[in-house]
Amino acid sequence: MKKILSCYFLIFISQNSFSQNIGIGTTNPTRAKLELHGAVGATTAIFGGDAGGISLQRNAPGIGFNQYYSAGSKYISNGYGAVQWFDHTTGYMALDMFGNGVANGNGVGGKRAFTIANNGNMGIQTVPANASLYVIKSANFDGSAIFGGSTYNSNFHYGIAEHTYIRAGKAGGNLYLNDIPGGVVSMGGGTTKVGINTFGYPPAYTLEVRQVKEASGTETGILLVNSLFNQWEIFNSLPLFFKYNGVAKSYIDQSDGRYAQLSDRRLKNNIQPMTVTLDKLMKLNPVTYQLKNGDIEQESRIGFIAQEVKPLFPGLVSVSKDTSHGYKGFTDLHMMDYSSLGVIAIKAIQEQQQVIIDLQKRMQLLEEQNKILYQLLSKRSGQ
Repeated sequence: MKKILSCYFLIFISQNSFSQNIGIGTTNPTRAKLELHGAVGATTAIFGGDAGGISLQRNAPGIGFNQYYSAGSKYISNGYGAVQWFDHTTGYMALDMFGNGVANGNGVGGKRAFTIANNGNMGIQTVPANASLYVIKSANFDGSAIFGGSTYNSNFHYGIAEHTYIRAGKAGGNLYLNDIPGGVVSMGGGTTKVGINTFGYPPAYTLEVRQVKEASGTETGILLVNSLFNQWEIFNSLPLFFKYNGVAKSYIDQSDGRYAQLSDRRLKNNIQPMTVTLDKLMKLNPVTYQLKNGDIEQESRIGFIAQEVKPLFPGLVSVSKDTSHGYKGFTDLHMMDYSSLGVIAIKAIQEQQQVIIDLQKRMQLLEEQNKILYQLLSKRSGQ
């Protein structure tokens, strides 16, 4: 028996003075050269249906890639599929991915790859929140994001513990955090602990710094640099050393905590003995006092007034012209070197000891003279 295949097309043509529009399923194709109304399910058209083609879908307008919609997502041909669609009622756009399937079969393992809200916010594997980009960590993946360098990657929410690693892309690369002039970097809150060079040894303190040994074998400590590029370095080599512009100035001993200052003869010149200090030392005025600022309990302290000490021992008093020390209106902040008072006290003791020695000699001389006088008087009285 001979089979007869009949095809019926209903095409409407609208003509004006310039062109002709073609409508399929509509009698008034005025909005485009070709208007196609109607759908099978939600699929209005399929192109390249004999292979992995594309589909045009209505309702939630979309473009299917080896996918069409009819009572659910289906495959045009064997393989993987995807659909990019748009919700015209909310302005929400999404891309859904499907696993491997067969022609005309239901979509397998649909996964929303990304979404875009009508304000432009984008979400990767999640609905966009109040951020331009929101990325979520999915199960069975290394993290929510990996940014690859030529050697090292930066990982966000890596592994089960969801650690985050921010790295330069290769060895010797630099990592910059907020290099904007006037910028601020704040870290953590509560019980946050920060470690520097502590990889493999989680920090146990609020700030923990581990010195590193350079290829040359030397170690480096903490460096503080001012606007003139002068440097103070704090260096732990059993004693805790303090260095200025790379030169050791003092240290704190690791055994008993004593503080030792630089005092090597080879580093000094114009060495002169101190002048008489006992008289000036006796003029010092020890006082008790309370600090105006920073002492909540108003603890009573002992010491000297720097302005009173300065005329007697100017070397004990330093005056800072820097107005950035937190005392409003102070252009000549006076500070005392209490540690050097011990040297002055020793000098005074030496002077006092010399006075004692002189007195002892005089007393010895008087005793000898008295002895001679006594002997003379005894002889006279015996005659």
